[in-house]
Amino acid sequence: MGDLVDALVREGVGGFGEGVLDGEWYRVGELRVRVRDGGALQPVRYAGGPVLHGSAEVTPGELISIVAHGEPFAEQVARDLRTAVEHGEVTATPHHGVIDGPLGMLAGERFAASRNRPFHPTARAAAGWSASDLARYGTARSEPLPLDWVAVRADRLRFGSGDRDLADLLLGEAAPEPPEGFHLLPVHPWQFEHVLPREFAAELARGDIRPVARGLGGFRPTSSLRTLVTAERARHVKLPLGIATLGAARLLPPRYLDNGERAERTLRTILACDPDLAALVTVCDERTWCGWAGDDEFADRPGHLAAQVRTYPADVTDAVPMGAFAAPALYASGWECDPVPFFTAIAEAFCAVALGFLRYGVLPELHGQNVAVTLEDGWPARFVLRDHDTLRVHPQWMRAAGVEEPGYRVKPGARQSLVLDEPEALVGYLQTLGLQVNLYGIADALSRHYGITEKLLWKRLRAALATSLDRTNPPPEVERLLLHSPTWPHRQVLRPLLRQGPSAGVSMPANTGRVPNPLLS
Repeated sequence: MGDLVDALVREGVGGFGEGVLDGEWYRVGELRVRVRDGGALQPVRYAGGPVLHGSAEVTPGELISIVAHGEPFAEQVARDLRTAVEHGEVTATPHHGVIDGPLGMLAGERFAASRNRPFHPTARAAAGWSASDLARYGTARSEPLPLDWVAVRADRLRFGSGDRDLADLLLGEAAPEPPEGFHLLPVHPWQFEHVLPREFAAELARGDIRPVARGLGGFRPTSSLRTLVTAERARHVKLPLGIATLGAARLLPPRYLDNGERAERTLRTILACDPDLAALVTVCDERTWCGWAGDDEFADRPGHLAAQVRTYPADVTDAVPMGAFAAPALYASGWECDPVPFFTAIAEAFCAVALGFLRYGVLPELHGQNVAVTLEDGWPARFVLRDHDTLRVHPQWMRAAGVEEPGYRVKPGARQSLVLDEPEALVGYLQTLGLQVNLYGIADALSRHYGITEKLLWKRLRAALATSLDRTNPPPEVERLLLHSPTWPHRQVLRPLLRQGPSAGVSMPANTGRVPNPLLS
């Protein structure tokens, strides 16, 4: 409920941007909700307790149906909100026990799943799965999850530049032998049962795709659901799922895998010539992948049959997704930190990484699921980047820095957000996903658990940015946009869902609004 009320206020949906304060209550027509000070980004935020319509308490789904009844997709959003409540009960983490030692990758993924994307009202909903499906295939699962395997005609697949034998990497000696001219591909068991027979019925009937084995290997689901961790944890396997989260399908189009490999090459080029940046951040190897070739590389259908093997750097023994630190359940579990110094340390290192990449005209997608952090005695030591397919670039800054563009494959005439002509757009992804979602998500959790003020943490973030600007020397527009602009861009997520509905593809529905610059308050 809190994320929904906050989004209604922040995006001004259904009159929530112009509500009336009545003591501790915020009134919008016949609706009432208790609120508190909204901090730097919005006037008020949800303070807990019931949301009342007249004298009746309403659920999140009922609330959105009331305030957005005229919007085309209000009932779809209401369904997703009901699913989010049900799935939130599954991903809640009391059954994961108390953290009595170092925080590691698998525990971090479970805590990240309990919060998911901070401040997104439907983030916990895996649309297309029931609560029992999520319990069976999500991070709450207690036993490793085996995968199903199919043999696919090799001439119907496209490959990355890495190792082509995914079965050997993931199963070793337990890998079955494929038929001559075929290649083994792992398939998520839910996808095998519910999507493959529908999307590839003709190929299955013709024998181009042949089921080989069910239930091989043992893998642990992560917060992204479609990525699973191998037993040795140094490798992950990423698979498509015919479900939707955040309003976008969880497919794995080979063109995205190809673009990710191109982006990884750019990241490695930059790190090879910048030892200071390389000391702060490293990248996973995501060059091992294969997927259905298809006649149209820009169609979504090939994204239903693909796989990627992600390998962590050899010197990374464990890494925790940053999203775990935005999860209130982490702190409730007994994991402790000195909140202000911890936030300062992670903000300083994070800003140095972000501005270090901006210096070269590129920016990884820095939300809490894509960025992991290694810990030394509970303190952030080094970041690890994964999911490279959304590395955004500003060609003018890249040319000035002497870095070649990745050469992305983008559908002609289609909207895209990878190659950005305006520097404001590139920096905007740091302001939104990096700072307002990732770092502010952590600040919000620390503030609520330890009772410290958000204002103090925003001050620490401003200081971290100022220090990093001096340290990395990015183009001067970066300092102007971050520290001196009166407003920042803000990603609207609720209004686009209400008006446009779920995405027809793999990109999350979002628009851009404006909020006060939180570093000036």
